[in-house]
Amino acid sequence: MPIVIAQHDEKLTDVMALTVVHQPPVLIATLDPQSNDLCFTYVVIGCTDLEVVAPRDAKDSILDLYREAQSTPCLTFRVAPLTHSAIAHAIPPLQKSAGVKYPGLPSAVDVRRA
Repeated sequence: MPIVIAQHDEKLTDVMALTVVHQPPVLIATLDPQSNDLCFTYVVIGCTDLEVVAPRDAKDSILDLYREAQSTPCLTFRVAPLTHSAIAHAIPPLQKSAGVKYPGLPSAVDVRRA
């Protein structure tokens, strides 16, 4: 599955332009600037069976879509250039943790001391 990496404040229309180039579905990854959480939005484009909804505001960012998608299992949305609606599903945020130790590998702290 392709992953599109986006800045939190990138316009949704720009991110969707990158997304349609890939074979859907796509994961869109971004960092929440307030919590520093890694946020993934699962997006399916080109769903001709979905009701065509009104396009989102051109000023909306990818983080706006993620936050709205958190409140529902699947969010139906559309951006102005697309003729069909799409579905977004917000995957719960992943919190980065420092000092993770993997079996057989030294941690970053151990390497710095050496």
